[in-house]
Amino acid sequence: MAVISVAIAVAAVGGIVLRFWAPSPLWLDEALSVNIAALPFSDMVAALRHDGHPLLYYLLLGWWIDLFGNSDLAVRSLSGIFSIGAVPVIWALGRRIDRRTGQVALVLALSSPFLLRYGTETRMYALLVLLVALGWLAVLRAMESPTTGRLIAVALVAAALVYTHYWSFWLIGAVVLMLLWCMIRDARLSFAAKRVLAAILVGSATLVPWIGVLYDQVTTTGTPWAGRARPAEVVMEVVQAMGGSRRFEGETLGIMFLIAALIGTFALAAKPGRIELGRPANGTALGAAVAAGLTLTIGTVMALITAGAFEPRYAAVVVPFVLILAARGIVMFPENIATVLVIVVLAGGLAVGTDDARRDRTQARDVAAAIEAGSRPGDLVAFCPDQVGPSTLRELHAGLTSVAYPSGTGRFVDWAHYRRRIDSVDPATFADRLDQQAAGGAIWLVWGQGYRGLEGKCEAIIDTLAARRDAAIVVTPSAVFEAMALERFGARR
Repeated sequence: MAVISVAIAVAAVGGIVLRFWAPSPLWLDEALSVNIAALPFSDMVAALRHDGHPLLYYLLLGWWIDLFGNSDLAVRSLSGIFSIGAVPVIWALGRRIDRRTGQVALVLALSSPFLLRYGTETRMYALLVLLVALGWLAVLRAMESPTTGRLIAVALVAAALVYTHYWSFWLIGAVVLMLLWCMIRDARLSFAAKRVLAAILVGSATLVPWIGVLYDQVTTTGTPWAGRARPAEVVMEVVQAMGGSRRFEGETLGIMFLIAALIGTFALAAKPGRIELGRPANGTALGAAVAAGLTLTIGTVMALITAGAFEPRYAAVVVPFVLILAARGIVMFPENIATVLVIVVLAGGLAVGTDDARRDRTQARDVAAAIEAGSRPGDLVAFCPDQVGPSTLRELHAGLTSVAYPSGTGRFVDWAHYRRRIDSVDPATFADRLDQQAAGGAIWLVWGQGYRGLEGKCEAIIDTLAARRDAAIVVTPSAVFEAMALERFGARR
């Protein structure tokens, strides 16, 4: 008991600090979020038609910026608050199993590498975890007593989910299937299940005004930056997400979470010296396991059908379930072993979180500093692809004109028909335009490697410019998430 209390205290201090400590500048997705959130409402909706996400997070971030400004700390702290907010909800869910599971769930939630990572990112994933946990708790409470207040809570969370991330559709679909099963198989639950189902449908129906935007997003944007998700890939990336990284430490921690969650799913009881396994456990744990499994299954099938991608961050829709199941799995061990496991997971989570926090996510600040140090009025900044533009322009204050390949200035990325537009813009012709627009000034080309669909495009632009101007490499790519290179092309020969 004393050890768990100390673990909770350590997790609370370390977890809160690491949710607000991220020295790295904002990378592409974060900078895009800020740029979109700063737009007036009508322009925000228009921008999201070309971005591929729902509205809620951007509205909240825009209001947050109005209150606290758009510094890196300010815009990231909103996610930090959402991440902290998820902790007591996950604890409350664990308490529904038993007190010890609630305590362990509290430690896991405070030190979760996923919640630490996305508590320091200007994206909607910490909000998504919070809403999933709130939604699960609301559904469980409404199933126990479907009062008007509890059903309204279910409807509100469902509405918030569909406006936060489209992977929540698969979670809602999973819950709907579970409720239909309850209606068919258990007459005692049928009354409550019908009302909870109606509340979810009412909440989800609030998406109707957004259908036009969603249609444009589905038919024009997709996920051009990644390939079709495969089932094994989805499982592996969920493991990596739970562990906080693709490095050895993160994957090891993620595997520990997975094993503990499986034990938490199938453990019937803890006997002296052993864990008795059998059919999936009843109650809250069973619901968590079915919801997580169905959500990932439906999402994976839809990704296969639509050629959609899966990224570790999408695991936000199942993170609360996995944490609760892992907590129950740890509790099933004898107390001395369970205590060691809690300490190991706590230490591992804080270590991975600290390691991630100290790493730069992008080279944007270094690139911007190099441009500002060497540029002159009349110089031109170019981005290839446009995806390296938002984070760089956020750090660049030289007031230079910017141009991006395949289109735009680099402040936004237009994902609509992205591959088609790349193929329609000849790199040599783009380089000609740069050469003419820069005239007597220098061209600063910021470019990145490994972007899907852009193989050889940026190199072709470089070759064309190098044939006409003196070229110099100013910044070389480093081992960061968003690596960049910077080349300067001087006056025409």
